[in-house]
Amino acid sequence: MQFKAMLKTSSMLLPAALLALGLQTGSAGAADMVKLRFAYLLADSMLPIMAAKKAGDYEKAGIDLELTEVQGGPAVVAAIASGSADIGYAAPVPPINARLNGVNVKMVAALGHEVDPDKKFIWLVASKASGITSLEGVKGKKISFNANGGLCELAWRDHMMKANIKFEEAEPVVLPFPQQEAALEQASIDAACTINPFYASISANAKIGATVIAQGMLADEKEPVINDVIFASDDYLAANRDALKKFIAVTDQARKAMLADRAKEEAAAVEFLGLTVDTAKSFNLPIVRESMAISNADVQKLLDSMHATGMVADPVKADDMVDNLAE
Repeated sequence: MQFKAMLKTSSMLLPAALLALGLQTGSAGAADMVKLRFAYLLADSMLPIMAAKKAGDYEKAGIDLELTEVQGGPAVVAAIASGSADIGYAAPVPPINARLNGVNVKMVAALGHEVDPDKKFIWLVASKASGITSLEGVKGKKISFNANGGLCELAWRDHMMKANIKFEEAEPVVLPFPQQEAALEQASIDAACTINPFYASISANAKIGATVIAQGMLADEKEPVINDVIFASDDYLAANRDALKKFIAVTDQARKAMLADRAKEEAAAVEFLGLTVDTAKSFNLPIVRESMAISNADVQKLLDSMHATGMVADPVKADDMVDNLAE
């Protein structure tokens, strides 16, 4: 109840905050509109953004938001690196890897976090046919994740490391999220790392008979762990800082509004994520912290795990990976 009260107070104060950022309550003129090309993968954290775009909230703030769906986080990085997108949404691991490999992107805001014991939004699932009932059972089995160097590779590596299982003891298969359900059903893979809305569909598929063998990006999430971010290239960030702040402010308002209205959250999950009315009832946005602020410390947790699990060879500091634009 206290958290809901905080949300109500925040939503009352938000219009003043938006005006302080230069947002207008009426629609901006065409000459004042800023074009913002946004690349994303379909996932739960995108829900407030998609709903706000349909409602015209970005347009009212002077932002012409163009959404382009791609297959995964590395594809979002590629879109920004090629100049076909200005900013993007993904898990933090792809922009981290991009920065490490000379692609100058920085994370500017957080969209989601996880925390123990029950606010987990990444699942490692196994089919009934695989015979896998625990992490130990993945040895010698085909385990899927959506992209090399992505969030799900880290999830498999971290959970397996904590269970004293070598990553090389399983057979990794790279498979985009939308293809995993059919692959599990056809037994061409034994287990998968998945997210919503794909997890909801897999769980409801009786032919798969899915068993959750682990949850969360990291095995240890006693403290909140960031799992979804907005990022942009260094050059775009330097030239369009004010526009990005406006985009984040509108997105922040949309998140708070959806969290404060359960019916709105469920309806949006049905409309934009394709969930059924019944599965939407158990859907939850991956939001642990009210603020969209991102810090070096948030990213450092992931860098430490990436090093410990062998995803990166040497220890890395997060100092040049973050430029927080959220309040």
